[in-house]
Amino acid sequence: MVRSNGVRLFYSIARRSTTSVYARVLGGGAYRKFNTGICNNSRVLGNSSTTTNVYRRLPGALSSNWTVVRSIHATASMAARDYYETLGVSRNASASEIKKAYYGLAKKLHPDTNKDDPEAEKKFQEVSKAYEVLKDEEKRQQYDEVGHAAFEEQGSGFPNDFRNPFKDIFDDNIFNMFRQNFGGQDIKVPLELSFMEAVQGCAKTVTFQAAVACEACGGSGVPPGTRPESCKRCKGSGMTFMQTGPFRMQTTCSQCGGSGKSYTRLCNSCNGKRVKFGMKSVKLDVMPGVDDNETIRVYGSGGADPDGNQPGDLYVTIKVREDPVFRRDGADIHVDAVLSITQAILGGTIQVPTLTGDVVLKVRAGTQPGQKVVLKKKGIKTRNSYTFGDQYVHFNVSIPTNLTQRQRELIEEFSKEEQGEYVKREAAGAS
Repeated sequence: MVRSNGVRLFYSIARRSTTSVYARVLGGGAYRKFNTGICNNSRVLGNSSTTTNVYRRLPGALSSNWTVVRSIHATASMAARDYYETLGVSRNASASEIKKAYYGLAKKLHPDTNKDDPEAEKKFQEVSKAYEVLKDEEKRQQYDEVGHAAFEEQGSGFPNDFRNPFKDIFDDNIFNMFRQNFGGQDIKVPLELSFMEAVQGCAKTVTFQAAVACEACGGSGVPPGTRPESCKRCKGSGMTFMQTGPFRMQTTCSQCGGSGKSYTRLCNSCNGKRVKFGMKSVKLDVMPGVDDNETIRVYGSGGADPDGNQPGDLYVTIKVREDPVFRRDGADIHVDAVLSITQAILGGTIQVPTLTGDVVLKVRAGTQPGQKVVLKKKGIKTRNSYTFGDQYVHFNVSIPTNLTQRQRELIEEFSKEEQGEYVKREAAGAS
């Protein structure tokens, strides 16, 4: 009988429309409307702040007298500035413009450079919060669709307290545990290299802004020497329990985070967060042959983990500057060689640059503009192998524009000779 009633209860709740449930919950006072879809937007109409106490009596085997009291608070006021205004950019600003504005403000408002301004940290947090939303295309699109007030109220895009019709039975922590971000934050930075640095490899130091362990408290979040106390909520066990009829839920204590300890004092520098935003430098060994727009992943070199376990990763995107001499095509390289008109006609030798220095190249007589020769294994070393690409030398012929009198006479004589040969060939062909 207990199991039968329990099944009927879950079936009834699952079939019940969240719109009808919350319509009864929020009946009276200022008008509120919440859509049934979990990811749909909520609308809050009215200019007053309303608090409604909800008392629900659940029938069946769970408990004939079991009642849940929920206080729901809604408001239509905007607590903070628009994110675009915070960063000082227009609503149609590009990603690069938003990034540039953020880095400028972060450098200007960083608490370490504004120790005399008590509001500096608050302003810095506002700028960081705005950038976290606008730099993400999905979050930015949702922010533009629902507006600032609704987005602030929804948090991550889900209406507050309305993402789960079983929340009256299950503790909210069971759903939050799947949305937590474990470990430190991943960081993405660009790195510009010259052509030869990318081909031959090099060592670079990358400096960027990220979460770093608080130096004042050593990443503990409390002043040095502070002794912990047993958490009052979980009594030092690190776990909390909730009994609902035949169900018994065990979750990590939200007050102590599962440590079973609590502190009466927090670090003044990081406010107990254990990490602070600061500049971080990482030495990077760039492998030979790296190409433009490739990304190098450096494990554990991103933002610090507040729990001190797993730091984030660093992603370095390579940007290779164009070279005035060499052009790259995978492992092959291309260069241009300019021949004089006499070199093209008579042949000879020229010096050609390669990745390892100049080499002497023999030019065949009668070389035409646009012809090319291949220098085998003079290209870029292929990574994870012992093979090299090739180098292609493209010939261009330079036509002189200023001739001496003697040069002109010789060219004219050559032209007459060439014309005579042409006439003789024509006559021989006619006969």
